[in-house]
Amino acid sequence: MRNTISVSNIRTDLNHQALLQGRYEAERLPKDFSPERIVPDFAFNVLNPLGLLYRPVVDENYLSRGGLKPVWPEGKPFAVCLTHDVDYVSLYSLRQSARFRTQQCFYGDSLTKKVRGLMGWGRDVVRALRHANRWDPLHCYERWLEVEAVVGARSTFFFWPGWSSVGKHHPSDCTYEFTDRVVFDEQKCSVAEMIREINHRGWEIGLHASWYSFDDAKEMKRQREALEMVLGYDVVTVRQHFLHYDVRVTPRIQTEAGFQYDSTLGFNNNVGFRFGTCYPWRLYDIQNEKELPLIEVPLIVEDVALLNQVKGMGLDEDIALLYIEQITEEVKKVGGILTLLWHPNHIIRSEWWNLYLKVLKYLKDRNAWFGSVQDVAERKK
Repeated sequence: MRNTISVSNIRTDLNHQALLQGRYEAERLPKDFSPERIVPDFAFNVLNPLGLLYRPVVDENYLSRGGLKPVWPEGKPFAVCLTHDVDYVSLYSLRQSARFRTQQCFYGDSLTKKVRGLMGWGRDVVRALRHANRWDPLHCYERWLEVEAVVGARSTFFFWPGWSSVGKHHPSDCTYEFTDRVVFDEQKCSVAEMIREINHRGWEIGLHASWYSFDDAKEMKRQREALEMVLGYDVVTVRQHFLHYDVRVTPRIQTEAGFQYDSTLGFNNNVGFRFGTCYPWRLYDIQNEKELPLIEVPLIVEDVALLNQVKGMGLDEDIALLYIEQITEEVKKVGGILTLLWHPNHIIRSEWWNLYLKVLKYLKDRNAWFGSVQDVAERKK
């Protein structure tokens, strides 16, 4: 007999403090949850069967008890935090393809993936040679800066620490190095030089920590230091790659690695309020029963969750915009933060890029204040 979940069996008297501390999520992790498994997504969330995933119920409750809305610059009614996970910097790089195939062959979790990795070598070589002297369509990171500057925004770019800086690789990990060559603003440069220039223009750089860093403080600290060597100063913001995160462990690991802000807690295949809030809050160490200095800026909307036909909701451009408008109105009611994630490599998908442009205009028209993860989190201090 198939097990079913009944709303009547779910507690409706949710303890909001326990929700923010991650206790409900920790309780509902599947029995086979392991470092190899993709993080359980919205279907495991306690708010989902209650129909509360698209409402910031914790914030609503706080305001109903006399709490005050956050105050944003210039009297803006709510904030928008734009973020980008830099998973790919080139489309036709033979070096990056070779690293990717190496990950598949040596770190794949099945024989099929390992065989697929071996078979892909030839295709990658042919494709790289065919495009050797052509413009790479991903070499246009300046376009993200240009369209965001038009609405007065400065976003956070999460770069990973470089392939050679990662101790243990997962097949899903990124494959670029800081020494790889790209074109930025019509100038040939290294990835490291591009990162420094993006930061110099006023955008925040955060760490996109690898899959296996989620429970390894030494690994995460090493990755942080690798990115800091590129920037020349402290990196204070992190987001786990693939949102691979264990609420029982990762907050403490990130804190021990020296981070001040995280923006991982959202969904890969849905949108909404994973912890019932769009306010920044201090994360909690469940194992040691103590509040941490680490501030969470929750992820609310991811492009893949909206538009991907296989891993996401599979929406088209128009319906996806309606979802964003609905979520935005909920954020605005409580004066919170709408955190968006758009992957820069999706600029080659016209509907994904067009939706981002529409969203920027819509949010500007709704009188939002735009800030990076660090900008909005510092207002919590």
